[in-house]
Amino acid sequence: MIFEELNINKDIVQGLKEMGLKEPTEIQVKAIPLIKQGKDVISISKTGSGKTAAFGVPILENVKSGQGVQYLIIAPVRELAVQISKELKKFGKYVKFSVATVYGGVSINPQIEAIARADIIVSTPGRLLDHLENYDLKLDKIKCVVLDEADKMVEMGFIEDIRKILDKTSNERQTLLFGATISNEIEYLKHDYMHDPETVQAESHVKDEYLEQYYYNVKQHEKFSLLVHLLKKEKAGLTIIFCSARSTVEMVTRNLRDNGIKADMIHGKLTQNRRLKTIENFHKGTPNILV
Repeated sequence: MIFEELNINKDIVQGLKEMGLKEPTEIQVKAIPLIKQGKDVISISKTGSGKTAAFGVPILENVKSGQGVQYLIIAPVRELAVQISKELKKFGKYVKFSVATVYGGVSINPQIEAIARADIIVSTPGRLLDHLENYDLKLDKIKCVVLDEADKMVEMGFIEDIRKILDKTSNERQTLLFGATISNEIEYLKHDYMHDPETVQAESHVKDEYLEQYYYNVKQHEKFSLLVHLLKKEKAGLTIIFCSARSTVEMVTRNLRDNGIKADMIHGKLTQNRRLKTIENFHKGTPNILV
């Protein structure tokens, strides 16, 4: 199947093609037609399944530039909010619209100005509540609310914030909920805020032909030497190294650099701007190793 078979606007199809996206993923095939029909949808799919386009494409098809905020996308963390906004701009390269990306840890005034021009808001829950309670943001004209990574927002304790936000929107709005799992709290959201939602689900596992896994059983003192050997020998492209603690992240990054391997690191103690810049550079492959 190709995107044209989903009756998607040709300008958006062009933006997708320029991103190298020619065939829709399973979750896009299942969710896009239902969303285009105006139905409330619960989508169960893993990160990397193409869910941003699944909700982003129908939004971009219907957005009306200059008519105020019509669409609200809520994400659990700032990095995801930024990523969603960037992808919408790529999908909608040939569509006229304005998106405001809203999150904490930065000055609120530029966000107030961006919201005043916005057709779409992509936001984390806490900063959005700040705008609602202290800066006269109105959501009563919202046509559709997307809760992205809804299960993560529940885990992070945002459920009451989500309720407060949804209570500020019209009962006539469309509600789209995306997550990897459905918890009891999400069932309550479904009951209280959704209208006869359709549930769609994509395969949660990676197909065998796309996946290779290797396991090395080595002594503790040999781990770093093996890591250096593999990084130099395999030349695997973009590489992420996970560590169990911030101190380990810093130590591994420092030691990789001492061994002539370009690497950068990310952890919760870094500033928001530093983290965003690190992720942006990693996407560009400069450097291609992230600890």
